[in-house]
Amino acid sequence: MIEQKLKEIEEIFVEIISRKFDILKVELVYDGIDLTQTFIKKLRELNFIPKKVRDVKVEPGLRVPAFYLKNHIAFFGWVFWEIFTETKKRKLFGSALKNQRGDWEIQITENEGDIIYVNELNRIEIDLSTMAW
Repeated sequence: MIEQKLKEIEEIFVEIISRKFDILKVELVYDGIDLTQTFIKKLRELNFIPKKVRDVKVEPGLRVPAFYLKNHIAFFGWVFWEIFTETKKRKLFGSALKNQRGDWEIQITENEGDIIYVNELNRIEIDLSTMAW
């Protein structure tokens, strides 16, 4: 019975990672079982590789999907360049989950050493005309 349920959860993980559902945060524990490694396995199968933000290959004007795993929770977000002025910008992971102020609940900059799982093959264009400068 539990094996069947775990197989169903793996299928749900694939759908979540593939963005068939708009789920921004996933708890990775089921019935006391830590499913973090199962989620990572599915991430890798779907071209998400572990990297630090500074090592992600993404150009200004593009974003790539990523997951940040912490305390048995997976947070969906994007890696992109935040542009402040024509000369000042920073690369970061920003969670799709927002805080009360409307900012990213989780921000990981290129100066931090946290590992995210990122799919650099799935690049999406950002409208640079909406940037501050």
